Amino acid sequence: MRTSLRRTNRVVTSTERTHRSYGQVGPRSKTGTREVPPFPGMSRRRVRGPAPYEKDELRAELERTPGLLQDLGHRPPDSVWSVRQGPDLDGDVIEPQPVAKRLPEPRFGRRKFAAALVVGLLAAVAVGWVLFHTGAGTGPSSSSDFIGPRWKDESATHFSFAVASDIGEPGNADSVALSARARTAGASFLVALGDLGYPDEAGWCRDIRRYVPELVLVAGNHDDGQSPNSDLAKYAQACPYTLSSPVVLGNGTGAYGYEYSFDYPRTNPLARFIMISAGLEGPISYNYSAESPHEEWIEAMAAEARDRGIPWVIVGVHKQCITVGAKDKCSMGEHIFEELVEANVDLILVGHDHAYERSKQLAESDSCNSVNWTDEFVPDCVVSSGSPNAYPKGKGTVVVVQGVGGDGLDNVTIDGSDPEIGYFDQVMGRNANTESRAPGFGSVFYKVTADSMTAETDFCPSGKVAADGQCLANLNSVFMDRFAISKTPSDPVVSPRITPPPPHELVPPVSISAADAPRRMAWGRR
Repeated sequence: MRTSLRRTNRVVTSTERTHRSYGQVGPRSKTGTREVPPFPGMSRRRVRGPAPYEKDELRAELERTPGLLQDLGHRPPDSVWSVRQGPDLDGDVIEPQPVAKRLPEPRFGRRKFAAALVVGLLAAVAVGWVLFHTGAGTGPSSSSDFIGPRWKDESATHFSFAVASDIGEPGNADSVALSARARTAGASFLVALGDLGYPDEAGWCRDIRRYVPELVLVAGNHDDGQSPNSDLAKYAQACPYTLSSPVVLGNGTGAYGYEYSFDYPRTNPLARFIMISAGLEGPISYNYSAESPHEEWIEAMAAEARDRGIPWVIVGVHKQCITVGAKDKCSMGEHIFEELVEANVDLILVGHDHAYERSKQLAESDSCNSVNWTDEFVPDCVVSSGSPNAYPKGKGTVVVVQGVGGDGLDNVTIDGSDPEIGYFDQVMGRNANTESRAPGFGSVFYKVTADSMTAETDFCPSGKVAADGQCLANLNSVFMDRFAISKTPSDPVVSPRITPPPPHELVPPVSISAADAPRRMAWGRR
C-alpha cells in the first residue's frame, strides 16, 4: 500500500483504536477488512473501511487543522498550510503535509473595501448610540407607544420635577405640550394634582405618559368616583407608580393615588413628598379633623422627615385654602391647612382653582394664631424676607396654586377687593395678572438641592404650541414667575426661560393643528 508519510495513513475506526489498546487488531482479510478478535465472550466481527462521505469529512477536518494551529501560534506568520492528497488506495487517505507558501500581497481594492467596511461599522454604531439616547428616530408608530430613553436633570446632589393640575381631557394640545416641555427640561417626574383627564382615564394616561412616563398622581374632586367615567382607581391602573422610591400608604388608605408619601431620590433623599386627598366629598372622603388617623399620619410623616435629616417636606393636594380665584375658600379644610402651616412644611402644592397663585412665606407665631382665609389679611402671618422672590429655608410655608394644566382659566381678583391678595406675591388668571402679560397654560418646574429649591413657571398661551410642545409665542409677553427658598435667601438665579437641550433630546411624535382645533392634538386616529 502506497503512503506519503512513514506511518500508516489508513483511517482507523474507533473500534480498532479500542482493540489496539489490547493488542487485538488482526491481519487484513481478502475483502479489505481486518479481523478483529472480540472481547472474551463476544463473537468475531469485521471492521469496515471508511465510506466516501466519511473520507470527505476527514479531508475537511484536515484542511481546518492548519488554521487551528495558526491560532495557537504553531506556524510561521508568513506561511500557509496546504493538503497534498495521494490516490485513494483501498480506503486509505493520505495525511496532510506542511508546505510553506508566501502570502500574496494584498491588493489595493481589498484594502479599500476593508477601510470602507470599518467606516461603515463605526457609522452604524454612532447612529445606534444616538437612537438609543433619543428614544427613536421617527417617533412612535402609534399613540400608545412611549418615547424612549430621555435626559433627566438629576444627580446625587439635585433633581427637578414638574407640577400641574386640572389638566383636561385627552388630546388637549396645551396639556400634552406641557408634558413635552417637562421632558425637554429634564424633569425627573411630573406631579399631577388631580382633576386629570375627566372622561377618559386610559386615553389621558397614554397622552401624558408618552413624554414623561414617571407620573405621580393624587385624586381631585373629578377623580374621586363621583362620576362613573372618572375614577382614580382607573387612573392608577393606567398610570401606575413607576418611581424607584417606595410608597408609604396613609392610615386606612388601601391604594396608591389617594394618600401616600415617598422620598426622592431613593438613596440619600433630598425631599419627602406627602400626597393627600383633603376636601374630597365623593366615595373618596377622608376625615382630616383634629387627632384623626389621617391628620396624625401627616404629622408623623413630616416629623420623621425632619428627624431623618431630609432637607425638604412638600405636600401635594388638589383642593386649595387661601385663594383669590373663583373657587370656594379653603375647600381643603381649614384645620388641615393650619396643621400643615404649623408643621412648617416647605411647600404646599395645590390646584382646583384654574389659576396660578404663589403666596408669600407663611408661618404661625405668637402674633399669628391662624392664617385667616375669610375676609381679613393678617400681616403677622407673613414671614418678612426682604424680597418677594426669595424666602429663607425653614422659616415658613409657601403655597403654590397651579391649576393651569389646560382645562380653561378662571378669573382672579387682584384689585384689592379680596383681602387675601395680601398673602400673595404673584397671581395669574384669565382676566388679570400681576405681571400685566398674556396668561397661559403649563406647569411649574422645581429644582431641588440640599440647600435650595428654585421654581419657575413654564406657561404658553393656548393654541401657540409647536409640534414638539415648545411655545411659539413671544415669551417676553407671557406671564412668568420664579422664586427660590434657600439657606441664604437671594433672588433666584434662573434663566429667563427654560432652555431646551440639543434637538435630539426631544423627538416630536405628534403634530398640533392650531388652526383646525387650537386646543386639540392630532394623533392621527384614536
